[in-house]
Amino acid sequence: MNKRGRILRDTSSGVGLISSEGQQYEFNLEGVWKSDIAPVQSMVIEFELDANNKVTSVQSISEGQLAKEQAEKALEAFKGKSTAAFDDLSARVGKSVLLATGALFVSWIFLNTISIQVTESMKYGVTFWKILGIVNASGGLNALQNGGGGDTGIYGLLGCVALIGPFLSQLWKDPKAHLGNCLPLILMLFVVASIYMGIQDGMKSAGNMGAMFGGAEAGKFAQNMMDEMMRSVLKALHIGLGGYISIFASGYLFLIGVKKFLVSKA
Repeated sequence: MNKRGRILRDTSSGVGLISSEGQQYEFNLEGVWKSDIAPVQSMVIEFELDANNKVTSVQSISEGQLAKEQAEKALEAFKGKSTAAFDDLSARVGKSVLLATGALFVSWIFLNTISIQVTESMKYGVTFWKILGIVNASGGLNALQNGGGGDTGIYGLLGCVALIGPFLSQLWKDPKAHLGNCLPLILMLFVVASIYMGIQDGMKSAGNMGAMFGGAEAGKFAQNMMDEMMRSVLKALHIGLGGYISIFASGYLFLIGVKKFLVSKA
């Protein structure tokens, strides 16, 4: 029978003593000790007992092994608590809502919402979080040429609020709290509208500038040039995997939120 214990008394002055599970066992050094280092007090060891509970072998356990075991125990405890927390939250908000919100988070932060084909051999992607930076900087589509925006500012805060939205009903016991599920889709539509309005304003400003310096014909030429430029840019844009996941997940959450709100009001 193999057991784990700790040395209470080493063998420097006679018989050694092991403590394990509230019991004590004596052991001799000769023929029993199996490790290359001498036993010392408080050393963690593994030992074997025969049918008469007599110690037949003892060996030390390295600090590395102990650290590994402690890490494994901590990981198992963390997994257990995480699973319990996930199950509890799933029971309260719904597993599908939890998974959709998780998919939304991953797609916004890590996956490309759009990809841009700059040349035949050059292509890069932009996440939704970077797009929030573009809108915050009022860079429009021009900011895409630099790989996206920088500081997300107030739009980053709105993004965080939108991601928390599906859990609002856990904090606010009011039927309207279910509409928090609608926030991600609302934010995405707002961002699209903001970019569109920025493009329209830019094109209008270019036309007005041309008309100011060169008359109506120059203004019309500048407007046509901007139209052609925007068409070229839009042709280079493609929805990425993150975009499709974001649309599906936010749309699903929107429907769930409206449904729960209507049911709670009935």
